[in-house]
Amino acid sequence: MFGNNVITPSRMLSYTSALSRWSSIKPIRGRSPETRPLARRSNDNLTIRQDPTTGDIIVRLYRTDIITYKNEPDTDPDLRPIELEPYSSVTTNLIIHSILAPHVFTQWADRHHSTPDHITGVNGRYYNTPSYALIQPQETGWTLVGGEKPFEVPRINRKEAKQALRDTNFYTFQTWLNTLIRLDLAPMSAHYRRSPYGWSPSEAYRYLTAGEDGWREIAGRMSGRVALDREMTSLRQAVYKYYQCYDTETIPYFTSYREMQNALNQMRRLD
Repeated sequence: MFGNNVITPSRMLSYTSALSRWSSIKPIRGRSPETRPLARRSNDNLTIRQDPTTGDIIVRLYRTDIITYKNEPDTDPDLRPIELEPYSSVTTNLIIHSILAPHVFTQWADRHHSTPDHITGVNGRYYNTPSYALIQPQETGWTLVGGEKPFEVPRINRKEAKQALRDTNFYTFQTWLNTLIRLDLAPMSAHYRRSPYGWSPSEAYRYLTAGEDGWREIAGRMSGRVALDREMTSLRQAVYKYYQCYDTETIPYFTSYREMQNALNQMRRLD
């Protein structure tokens, strides 16, 4: 999609600079004078236009308006808000970065699950922006002023988690399996997998509580080519899901990218 079809444009950090860029581009003959090419003149994959009614300056990628510089006459042109549309594509993120960096960072993806995938970073803070992001340029540092929803991050309740593992005989199964491994009698499969077996909560509960017959079924689905601790973590997480051993922490934004990624990974494990 990116390739030679779209060239990333240079920075436009205010309504003033966006209006100046739009004014400097010669319209294409036979097309609307309000819409002008922002990249190659040979195609209109990436355009910039001025809304004749509102005066807004709008950057459009294919069929989506991804950046709108709001024309608010009562506001300093250099401090007028900028609205972003969270369209999920690598190209969109590259263009946003090219135009609004270093003040704005976007990580908009579409992984088809409920975990937040439209992340907007502004001045070192990372927000969940599922529908839009309204950015306010400021002399003292840009801020997000609209579109954010808090992150609802599940945190394991350690007391409930330990009780769930005891109730399902997880610890007993773990001892049983380690004993068979030491005796070279473990019924692990020879299946070649690069990741642990994906247990559903109901399967994990049913086999763990079924005694040795169920335990052999579990071990038989584990691959001898995957690290045992990873297989056990997958089984343990399924038990946590079955018993809902989680509390929810509401976080308005993250100030660390690594902390945000760790939280998102925790949320995805529960999708």
